[in-house]
Amino acid sequence: MKKNHTVGIIIPTLNPDHIFEENLKLLSSLNLKVLIIDSNSSINVNKIAKRYKANFVKENNFNHGSTREKARKMLKTDIVVYMTQDAKLQSSESIQNLIKPLIEGKASVSYGRQIPVKNAGILESFPVEFNYTELSNFRSLNDIDKYGVGTFFCSDVFSAYINEDLNNVGGFDHVLTGEDYLMCYKILLDNKSVAYVSNACVIHSHNFSLIENFNRMFDTGYVRGERKHIQDLIGHPDSRGMQLTVSMFKKIIKEKPQILPYAILQTTLKYLGFKIGYYGTNLPVKVKRFLSGQKYFWLSSII
Repeated sequence: MKKNHTVGIIIPTLNPDHIFEENLKLLSSLNLKVLIIDSNSSINVNKIAKRYKANFVKENNFNHGSTREKARKMLKTDIVVYMTQDAKLQSSESIQNLIKPLIEGKASVSYGRQIPVKNAGILESFPVEFNYTELSNFRSLNDIDKYGVGTFFCSDVFSAYINEDLNNVGGFDHVLTGEDYLMCYKILLDNKSVAYVSNACVIHSHNFSLIENFNRMFDTGYVRGERKHIQDLIGHPDSRGMQLTVSMFKKIIKEKPQILPYAILQTTLKYLGFKIGYYGTNLPVKVKRFLSGQKYFWLSSII
């Protein structure tokens, strides 16, 4: 990295709420280049962007991978930070902490810690707390035996990349979901490192319905099923999923046993969604669209 590096922020939007504007207000104080790429919101996102001197562009065909690829090429900064519209920055230091490993040359990609929203229930908060601990780490291909399926874990809810290293591996692919997981794989395969930065925090969690959980896990399983060579390299995610489930059920039994039946149902549907997606790559497109959480993807000419 050169000494006088440039840093830019990319936020894809679709009808964002107050959190989006709160983040823009905070980011405007950092004097960084911000690009909002909006998927035809029904509200005037451009007006909000102008209020905080952020750049704005419309995206007619959003995709988790190719939209982020398009945005970074427009931004052209040395470091590109990705955020989602609903991830609330804990402080301005979150950005500085996130990019520090990249500036110091210790990693090519970093991602921050997610903290559940206030008063989130166990089913919403526990998976976030399980995946985003207080302990930071650096990972490379040499750490597969230690981290297994977690080796390529990353989240573009709040992440940063060295743009040149993205160029070197061909950038983000057009993909159903999991563009961060796939990019982390590509970068580590290029003998670079990923950093998890636990003091770079955003507040972010979701209370998904049973159907939404099934749909999301179908999409995740589908992407993994399309790329079984990655699973062959790092192992199947069932063991980590089991660790999460057992730990969560213990907490539920101890603190809120009345929700155990619902937790079992939710977990079963998530597991089925993943398995159907993983082994269902040859299903008819109409069926995949029905089971997917992203109906628009299956209408794209690039699938």
